[in-house]
Amino acid sequence: MMKINNNRGFALTLGLIFLFLVVSFMAVYILAVANGISESNRIANEKRAYYVADAGLADAYQRIVNAGTTNFSTSTCSNSNEPSTCTIPFIPSSTTDNGFYAVNTVNGSYKISLVYSGSPRTNYVITSQGTYGNVSETLQLKLIGAAISRYAYWSQTEISPEYGQLWWISGQLTTGPVQTNGTFNIFGNPVFDGAVSEAGSSPNYYYGTGTNPASTTTSDPGYIFPDGLTNKAPAITLPASTTLADFSTAASNGGLTLTGASTIIFNSNGTLTVTGNVINSSCSKTTVYNKTTINAPSSGVIYVQSTKTISACKSTAADGNATIQGTVNGQLTVAADQNVYISGNVIYQDEPPRPGIATGGDPNSPDMIGMVAGENVTVEEAAAPAKLEIDGVLMAIQGSFDVDNPQINPDPITGGGDGAVMSQFGSMINYASGCTGYVNGAGDLTSGWNQVQSYDTRLASLAPPGFPVLVNSLGQGVYVKQNISECFNGTCG
Repeated sequence: MMKINNNRGFALTLGLIFLFLVVSFMAVYILAVANGISESNRIANEKRAYYVADAGLADAYQRIVNAGTTNFSTSTCSNSNEPSTCTIPFIPSSTTDNGFYAVNTVNGSYKISLVYSGSPRTNYVITSQGTYGNVSETLQLKLIGAAISRYAYWSQTEISPEYGQLWWISGQLTTGPVQTNGTFNIFGNPVFDGAVSEAGSSPNYYYGTGTNPASTTTSDPGYIFPDGLTNKAPAITLPASTTLADFSTAASNGGLTLTGASTIIFNSNGTLTVTGNVINSSCSKTTVYNKTTINAPSSGVIYVQSTKTISACKSTAADGNATIQGTVNGQLTVAADQNVYISGNVIYQDEPPRPGIATGGDPNSPDMIGMVAGENVTVEEAAAPAKLEIDGVLMAIQGSFDVDNPQINPDPITGGGDGAVMSQFGSMINYASGCTGYVNGAGDLTSGWNQVQSYDTRLASLAPPGFPVLVNSLGQGVYVKQNISECFNGTCG
């Protein structure tokens, strides 16, 4: 007979071990799947939180743009890079919406902090913290207000109140972006080397158009506008006359305010030689400058006001005129409530690169000058040289850039103005086009200066001290987006 072994206990043990392994494997698998789903959801929520934060930036940006030249205050925060620490954030607030943004069918939320600075001109740092579920993402956008100096040339109209229609003539060269809210008047074949736009439907061509730039009886639009011409362009608004008040305010905060006709000579070492008076609200002279050399004011703004603006002086004198010339070392703006007179060269000590010149110039040049007049910026024919150079931003708020005696040949040029050249490097902003010379019926310059304008490309993002934010035809501020970055642990890159 054979003995039969009982293996049922062993089989049961083996089965339990196998079942345990299967259950363990399933548990690990389910946990991995759950973690994967959780991670997937977290990543998806991070993206959603990112989009919510981006929506917050867009909201804040639009509010700033819609405010025109009205500035917003800096938010009250422990760390402006973390809007959640703000006791007074920019958005939401009791007078604005609640900072909600819909993502699919679920609402995310954002909170905004804002940091405002007026140096070198209006700029903001916007930080937006977007939250979706329990995930938050933070983004930061840096803005700086565009200035009207971003144009090489700008005018409201090409018709002078004094001379009527003024013409761009053969031999004139303008480099850089150009805009007029009027219509260009073309005599011969001047050249605009850059983007050009006008509000008019087409330029007025004195001779009509053709395709031969060498012709003396037609104008060749393709030669005149090599980068094209945009007609019926939206108007760009010149800063209002109240802009002068902004310069006055800037001068009262670390600047210099002179009353009555004044002279400022820029010295190559950064100092100024000044002739003029500082007069207080009681109409008493507190400082008299008589060819006195002084350091440039800390804010960089010099404002020349008329005597009539001080009520205690009981004067009707509209004598807020500044006469300037010299070598600019540093950043300055000279603003006058009446006129700015240019009596000689205005040049930079450290010259930046110039368009069309392959070599030379310091791309990091800190030198920049603004010349702002409530009325006209005028070249004094009797004082200025025949080879005249004017660097900087010229702005005539209610008038023109012009020459006081354009019918006269600058000394020592005689027998025709073909040798007199005015090189203007920077930006020319005037309400109405001004007269700088006379031409005969053939389009030849007979007196005054031929103009050659070139754009200072630094002005695409920079402007002299005190310059206001550019405003479009809708009254909206125009801003340049400088940088956008993500923030981590209260630090933004």
